Amino acid sequence: MQVAERRHTVFMRRIFQRGGTLGVVLCAAALSALGAPGAASAAPSVPGQSVTPIDSSAPPTQTPTTTSPTTASAQGGGGNGQPESSDPTATTTTTQPTPVVNQTPLGGTAARPFTNAALNGVGSSFAAPAIETWRSDVSNAPYNLTMNYTSSNSGDGRYQFTNQTTDYAVSDIGYVGNTDTTPPSFPFIFVPITAGGIAFMYNIPGLAQTLQLSSYTACAVLTGGITNWNNSNIAQDNPGVTLPNLPIKPVSESDSAGTNYVLEEWCIDEQPAVWTAFANSQNSQQGGPTDGVTISASAPNSNWPGVQGGLDDQNTTSVASDIATNPGAIGAVQLQYATDLGFTGSDPSKAVASVKNASGDYAQPTPVDVSSALAYATQQANGTHVLNFNGQGPHVYNPSTYSYLLTPTTGWATSKGATMSAFVNYALTLGQQEAPKFGYASLGLSLEQYGVNAVTLDVPGAVAVTTAEKTAYACGDLTPTEVAAGQTTPTCGVTNTAAPPPPPNAGNGGTGSNTAGGTSSTSTGTGTGANASSHGATVSASARGGVGAHGSLSSVDPGVSLSGSPTMAFTGGNPVPLTALGLFLLGLGFFGRRRVLRGRTTGSGR
Repeated sequence: MQVAERRHTVFMRRIFQRGGTLGVVLCAAALSALGAPGAASAAPSVPGQSVTPIDSSAPPTQTPTTTSPTTASAQGGGGNGQPESSDPTATTTTTQPTPVVNQTPLGGTAARPFTNAALNGVGSSFAAPAIETWRSDVSNAPYNLTMNYTSSNSGDGRYQFTNQTTDYAVSDIGYVGNTDTTPPSFPFIFVPITAGGIAFMYNIPGLAQTLQLSSYTACAVLTGGITNWNNSNIAQDNPGVTLPNLPIKPVSESDSAGTNYVLEEWCIDEQPAVWTAFANSQNSQQGGPTDGVTISASAPNSNWPGVQGGLDDQNTTSVASDIATNPGAIGAVQLQYATDLGFTGSDPSKAVASVKNASGDYAQPTPVDVSSALAYATQQANGTHVLNFNGQGPHVYNPSTYSYLLTPTTGWATSKGATMSAFVNYALTLGQQEAPKFGYASLGLSLEQYGVNAVTLDVPGAVAVTTAEKTAYACGDLTPTEVAAGQTTPTCGVTNTAAPPPPPNAGNGGTGSNTAGGTSSTSTGTGTGANASSHGATVSASARGGVGAHGSLSSVDPGVSLSGSPTMAFTGGNPVPLTALGLFLLGLGFFGRRRVLRGRTTGSGR
């Protein structure tokens, strides 16, 4: 009997001892996960700094508005290494002041003080109204960042970025086109930063209703194919409207503007015969182009030749100014430039044109109409997108596009990375809520989280998004299905397909310059356009109407591998239950073993 009791005691003691040991192991594993939430995502670490990737699995509850949009369009690259601006050094930004230490949490208690350095940027005038507003916002408390920006053009931005004469650049396209700068040799990423429609600003005295244009009349007017406002083709777009017998003055921008590239894409895609006639006429002039701008009949670039009888400028501000002061003038600008000059008010003779879309409706470059158009864009592996100009829906406005912030990654100073990530965190959250006030659509939930996550993963010194910023995310995206049905607000929690944040690239953004079909996937359906235009894919012109070269995209939610409150390394599991189980087993082993030993002692004393 005593032998049996002794064996039972030894058996139970071993059970409790092993249970306690297992509890210790489980607790250690859980505590390790809690202490290293970014292990699965390999997020950059900086001493004394907490970097928390965004939880995209639970979008914030937010009342949708007509300005909460969609997915994006970006670009890739290749070129001949030649400067695209007549004087790139003329736009060099200011020198950096002494780095400062931000002692105030950035809008929430989650952020810690960090050392930041001033950054100088240059590039897109199309994105300038947004960049200027946001950099002014973050120059004040609680951010206290120094983000200098010189508005010139996208080509100048890419050129200076490649040559490292600027810290960052903003461009409406990537390294694409026939006469482009060589991509950087250092690691960098594209971060979508704005979404906007290219507005056709016009000055037609006596016009009693807002001008309507089709892709045919718009492309023909801007290339000199239609020379008078009372043209019968324009009349067909404006039934019942009296058009003046007035010469058209197309105002072009001959610098290396991203808007030129997108406009050429649009005309090549929608009206190839009109564009081919213009290109052949331009290039067959005796002695070549009189203004030095050579264009292709089939591949867009960033230069738009001056048109006979029109005006030619070097920047968007001058284009808008010349339109405002010249009767009969028309040109392409970002919407805010027209607004600043009073061209989006109640006077239809000085306004921006409505443009006919693939559904036969005339749309304006409003935030919701831009969002509707860009719902059909398809994201590529490097974060860039293929635009689709033929999305169906009454509120689709084209041409619409995106601008991108180009930032270095590996090897960049952490103080600069802290400034960049704090700016991006603001611009893609609180800043996107402001975007419709100055002529843009907000990017929508997918791209807002994509951009923040990409910078968090790839930029050294990245700082955590704050509570205020996290709650400012858009509630969802407009999908092609919703757009086709005429819906103007996104369904909260529904997002378009987005690729995971890409690793830094070093000039491998692609060499796309032709047009091709594209497929746009969403979490609720697939929208396929008849045609699409490539900003960063190597595609064949004969692929028109099919699926683009980069159409087989991974339908990965950009935040899945970054899911939220501390994650279990490599699994995404929640360590709290594991911790509780470990503590329970540890306690069971400790107290159980003591009880067995006490029983054994008591038994020995009998």
